[in-house]
Amino acid sequence: MKWRGWIVALHRDMGYFFTGALLLYAVSGLAVNHVDDWNPSFVIERRAVTLDLPSEASQVTERAVLANLEPLGEASNLRGFDFPSASRVKIYLKDGSIVAHLSDGQGEYETIRRRPLLYQVNTLHLNPAKWWKVFSDVFAASLILIAATGLFVARGRHGLAGRGKWFVGAGLVAPLAAMILFSG
Repeated sequence: MKWRGWIVALHRDMGYFFTGALLLYAVSGLAVNHVDDWNPSFVIERRAVTLDLPSEASQVTERAVLANLEPLGEASNLRGFDFPSASRVKIYLKDGSIVAHLSDGQGEYETIRRRPLLYQVNTLHLNPAKWWKVFSDVFAASLILIAATGLFVARGRHGLAGRGKWFVGAGLVAPLAAMILFSG
């Protein structure tokens, strides 16, 4: 087999093999890229609640906290409670928390749950285990090879010597401009 045949086969087979990882990283990248607009890993919901607790922190007991959690369906999820200040109580739940003012019982009930699929994909993006870091490094190196071999798949006027050089050049403009603008 000639060099071109090897290049095309390598490009094709590596492309097929890494399609799954490429899609997962792309989805995660899109999600994380908009982290200022939303939390890509967790759904956080907040709502106002009114608790009926004593106005003095020293009088707030676990029994009183549990009585207030019962109507919310959270009594079995109590993890503990403390007082961030003399006038507020923070109640820790399995998947959330409640912060309330002792003076009037007004508070905020916050629940947190993992976004299905996105949580797991974003975790992979953070390299959670040594073996995954090795896989990610191999994947990154393979993307370099896929890009490099892709330059030589088409020939003639559609190849790198033809219109391909213009696409490669255009594709370099945005990252190079960003490097110049943002490194400083």
